[in-house]
Amino acid sequence: MSTHALSHTELLFQLASLSRSRAGEQARGCVNPIRLTGSSTTVHAATGEVVRTYSSDDEPDGHTYVRCGNRRAAVCPSCSREYKGDAWHLLSCGLAGGKTVPETVAQHPATFATFTAPSFGAVHRHTRPTNGRTSPCRARRDRPRCPHGRPLSCVRRHDADDPQVGQPLCFQCYDYTAHAAWQWWAPQLWRYFTMALRRRLARTAGMTMKAFTSAAKVSYTRVVEFQARGVVHFHVVIRLDGPDGPATPPQLDLTVTELEDAVRHAATHAHKDVPIPGGQTLRLRWGKQLDLRTITPGAGRDNQAGPAHPHQVAAYLAKYLTKSTEDFGLPVAGKLYSANHAAKHGATPHAVRLIKAAQQLVPIHDDYERLKDRYATLGYRGHPITKSRAYSVTFGALRTARRHWRQRRAQLPANAAVRDVLDVDQAEHDTTATTVVVGDWRYAGRGYLDTAAAANATRSANLARIRRADDVTS
Repeated sequence: MSTHALSHTELLFQLASLSRSRAGEQARGCVNPIRLTGSSTTVHAATGEVVRTYSSDDEPDGHTYVRCGNRRAAVCPSCSREYKGDAWHLLSCGLAGGKTVPETVAQHPATFATFTAPSFGAVHRHTRPTNGRTSPCRARRDRPRCPHGRPLSCVRRHDADDPQVGQPLCFQCYDYTAHAAWQWWAPQLWRYFTMALRRRLARTAGMTMKAFTSAAKVSYTRVVEFQARGVVHFHVVIRLDGPDGPATPPQLDLTVTELEDAVRHAATHAHKDVPIPGGQTLRLRWGKQLDLRTITPGAGRDNQAGPAHPHQVAAYLAKYLTKSTEDFGLPVAGKLYSANHAAKHGATPHAVRLIKAAQQLVPIHDDYERLKDRYATLGYRGHPITKSRAYSVTFGALRTARRHWRQRRAQLPANAAVRDVLDVDQAEHDTTATTVVVGDWRYAGRGYLDTAAAANATRSANLARIRRADDVTS
């Protein structure tokens, strides 16, 4: 290699290294950041004076990098970890107080409920070890067989990561149509449950619905988890507040036991009738397994059963938010168009059959029209986490606090954390702000540039800066 070629290679590498280093600093460790081009101007609100300007043209490669913000650990571990931390704060503040939620909220009646789907057919299962040994999957002495000749028993001791866990013992017996329909309508079934719960609580208190609404409010947050069989179940914190939310206790004499009784009653009676192929109507309900654990600050943090500690519940729920359907071989990003498309991506046979059943639901009724957009989530159309309006602090408030922490870091104590900024009255801070930021940004792509592209972009950005400087001086 010639000396000139070697020097050019070294220069290329240095330019790329400079660009990548600056991009990583901006994105703060994000694996798949968003590239933007544009500028922002900070203006004094009273005088209109320009305080500072920033442009992507000033960056080594002419791009500004921002974090992708993806919650899935399989897509971006860094953003996923940040999302998980925000979720923990959101959940724990609604149970133990903190940030803008008073600590007295911990005294409100609250329960941790797990709602499951009904059975659509026998599947292989993993059971928690007892006495250090996992129990057999489905041991039966009579060793029965289904109408298709397949055994309905299994004596294997499946590990938690065994790919057979969640797969039907007989795929022909498994009711994929009901599974797909239940998955699609689960958010609506949850809505009917909340309505039934309020009615039951009002009846328990001996009040009309109008009187109950003026005396108490049901607050909740709900986290979705995919079971091994490919169906969602809901982990829910249900709390009873006063009419103004967590700042006031409920103005009626209802205990946590009565709250849990009302949850059981509402879960038993909530149902949704939906159309299925063949002109039939299917009645959807919650599964028979309904687990309730009273939430109390006096509970042990490591309790596996019985009363649960607020921080234990928050940690338990937050860990599920970084997962999706990747365990079923489905892509974590992009859209699936059919069962065959899913099979090409490497989806499990069970997931492929479920998507095929969802495809057969789409043409039978207009209510299923958008189901084709949800094949990648096995037909589930809800969000991974939802909450009632007054449950706790919001994701937006936490992200605003993080932004203020970065902007005001020099003015804070050396050991100040992001959560400390949220204790400041942000509304007051915003009203007394003296500057306004005006930005104009355009999407330029995703991900970091490779070595050659980064070097070329850096060289182009430098040439553009030189031309602008020549235009100014000429």
